[in-house]
Amino acid sequence: MLAALLGLAANAATSDARWPGPLDYLRSDPWPWVAALAVLSVATIIATVRMQDNHPADANDPPLPPPVTVPPWFVERAQTREAVAEVCRGGHAVAITTSLSGAGGFGKSMLATAVCAQPRVRRHFRSRVYVVTIGRDVRGRPAIAAKAAEVTRFITGDTLEFTDPQLAGKHLGRLLDDRPRTLLVLDDVWEEEQLRPFLQGGNRCVRLVTTRNPHLIPGGGRQIRVDEMSEVQASAVLQWDLPALPANLIADLLKVTGYWALLLRLTNRLIAEQVATGARPATAAARALTRLRENGPRAIDPSGRWNMDDPESRNQAARASIEAATTLLPPGGDRLFAELAVFAEDESIPVSLVAMLWHTTSGLDEDQTRLLCRELQRLSLISLTDRHGGRISLHDVIRDDLKGQLEQRGISLSELNQQLINAMSSSLPEVPPLDWREPGPVRAWWDTDEGYVLDHLIEHLMAAGRSRQAFTVASDLRWIEARLIGRGPTAPVNDLSRIGTPAARDLANSIARRAHLLTPTDPPRAVIGVLHNVLQNTPRWQSQMPGRRQDPALRPLLIRRWLEEGFHTPNDHAGGRMTSIAISPDGTWLASGGYDSTVRFRYAANGTLRPTMRIRAAPDTGHIGRIGVVRDVAFAPSGVWLATAGDGVRIWNLSSQACTGIIGRETPFDFPGPYDGGHRGDVRCVAIAADGTWLASGGEDQTVRLADPITHAVTAVLRGHTASVRSVAIAMDRTWLASGSDDHTVRLWDTATRSCLAVLQGHTDSVTSVAIAPDGSWLASGSDDYRIRIWDRRSGRCIAVLEGHSRAVRSVAVTLDGGWLASAGDDNSVRIWRVASLRTLAVMRSNWPLHTCAWSRSGDVLAVGGTLGLHVFDFRP
Repeated sequence: MLAALLGLAANAATSDARWPGPLDYLRSDPWPWVAALAVLSVATIIATVRMQDNHPADANDPPLPPPVTVPPWFVERAQTREAVAEVCRGGHAVAITTSLSGAGGFGKSMLATAVCAQPRVRRHFRSRVYVVTIGRDVRGRPAIAAKAAEVTRFITGDTLEFTDPQLAGKHLGRLLDDRPRTLLVLDDVWEEEQLRPFLQGGNRCVRLVTTRNPHLIPGGGRQIRVDEMSEVQASAVLQWDLPALPANLIADLLKVTGYWALLLRLTNRLIAEQVATGARPATAAARALTRLRENGPRAIDPSGRWNMDDPESRNQAARASIEAATTLLPPGGDRLFAELAVFAEDESIPVSLVAMLWHTTSGLDEDQTRLLCRELQRLSLISLTDRHGGRISLHDVIRDDLKGQLEQRGISLSELNQQLINAMSSSLPEVPPLDWREPGPVRAWWDTDEGYVLDHLIEHLMAAGRSRQAFTVASDLRWIEARLIGRGPTAPVNDLSRIGTPAARDLANSIARRAHLLTPTDPPRAVIGVLHNVLQNTPRWQSQMPGRRQDPALRPLLIRRWLEEGFHTPNDHAGGRMTSIAISPDGTWLASGGYDSTVRFRYAANGTLRPTMRIRAAPDTGHIGRIGVVRDVAFAPSGVWLATAGDGVRIWNLSSQACTGIIGRETPFDFPGPYDGGHRGDVRCVAIAADGTWLASGGEDQTVRLADPITHAVTAVLRGHTASVRSVAIAMDRTWLASGSDDHTVRLWDTATRSCLAVLQGHTDSVTSVAIAPDGSWLASGSDDYRIRIWDRRSGRCIAVLEGHSRAVRSVAVTLDGGWLASAGDDNSVRIWRVASLRTLAVMRSNWPLHTCAWSRSGDVLAVGGTLGLHVFDFRP
């Protein structure tokens, strides 16, 4: 439209003919209209682009990462500008790589950091720039899947996890498809298997990959080579923050370092440290040159510049530079530095942990450790940050050289790992095993608050040759709980997979099969209850459960009663889902209704069907609605009879299993006309008064009806809802009742006057369930709007909104003491809320949507039914 008007205005500037109607304004003043419409067109284009970049899916994402910083010694290279242009062009993947197989230290990661810091890049991606290190040690399906889940949480906050890397990658890709332009930097990728999951989906996501393998990027990806620096660039790094050096000395130093970024930086710091003590710059540089010539590649081949393509030459050059730098350390510092090779690659290592190791091996205290780490940082041998109490990291080229130094010194890496384990365990308490028949961990490793220990303990135990202890720790429920809460379900799977024995693999698979049920919960510790229930059939963990559940810190707990593999009874309602459930007054058996027109009964103790107890509500004896659904069931307080809701309300004698009557109807069961006094249309819900003398029902005819279960007569019709009534609940004192409806409201009714006491508004979708506190002071309502509302009965005011379900809430139920509220929903979960705090304290998950829940009168049993079956739990508050 704007383009058309703009064209007309431009044409009018060269036309004298009069135009019809309001369009003549364009002809009479064309140039102002051209300018105004042009500005409006540009503004519209900008607004459209911005609207395309605003995706509601990212509204609840974690905070954007802070901008990365580039060190002052970094030298701009042509590849930096090339990479910036490529990522802003919007290609699928851009690789920063080297042409030398296996070569590190050329500045790929630093160049990627510089790209991320560019204002143009940050503007283009609106600060949605995420940097993730992959590393050599992320190998195998569990580890790669765990890394994909970590990236998913980092960017989107989504906690769904998969043990298959490709499924994890597809999930991440789907989430990225719903988000604005994003730059994902994948640093230090070694293998195609590591990269493949991160290349799926995410059409608005650009991947910037740093790798030593130029063949990893699939067709269509852009490769940017980063090898040795130019002479000007190398000279700038070598001389950074140094006084002027003689030209011939600079040239010789460039030759012996091979223009290699890592060695140039090490040499620069070596010279700078000597200059800081008063040495003349030229003298310090000459000494560094001599050391590099004596110990570097020139010591093997004295002819000119050494061959960068030769791995042995590169290793020799790195070794010479590191050895030259370590000569400036205090006595014994070179050996302590070599001991850092024991730590995991591409990890941030706590200085406090380094202090533990060095105290064990050399008696250093923490203050001395921090001083030595500072010396190592000044020499660029390590990176050091003051965050989180101080952390160090090692370049993998340096780490590889340190491993070689340990071997030369005759220091066993296995023995060093044992010393590290002993140091880490010294502050942890001793604990007995959960099962006295099995060997237990000596130390409570799960009590540590240091993430590095949790993430790498199994790795260190295996490196120390303690595979049996590694299995004992990795299979201990307390360890699995800590790993699950801290890192998600892929963490314990990865721990067990590292061990590699058949028993460990079997246990890893047991967790992996149920990983979708073990994603993080709110509160985090609630996932422990889910874990116990999904692992209860596994012998290794089944024997640990009794001892573990004695810990009062785990309360409240839901403990499933039956031990079938699916941890539920099958859905015996053939051809349809379970719609409702009730527990008998004495708590010994359960009744469930379903889409197959039946009510089935089970023993509560073991879940088996009661013989001969199966009521069929068929046309000759029961429900005759269009699909014959039993939508609700309710026990009489005496336990003698049962009421069901479907195409009508029916009363059943439990001894004879006979239908004794239909509420409000005296005509034959197959009578085609309307019910005389009963609901017109399906009945959705039924509730029985505490003394059993009357009942209430709600239906699709938008009414609530009160009836006598003995005479089957309707005694009152309560009108006011404007849509189907989905749920009714009767107060214990029988003076009032509540009803929830598809009209999004809850209504309170006076049972004596039959009048509406209040209309409770606040839900934004159908009210599916209502429950009244035993003292009648409050009530709860669940809704398709994913929320539960708590209402004050006297004022009609909503006093709390409970959020936690991620889909429709189908059922709410209150314990007889009023202390606990249960809710079940289409998000496949049941949540237990403490009424006093209005907080979720326990969560249980299923493989299917849950539609109904009910407490026993004693409040120690909870039954939950859904699409595929029935759960029964013992509740330990």
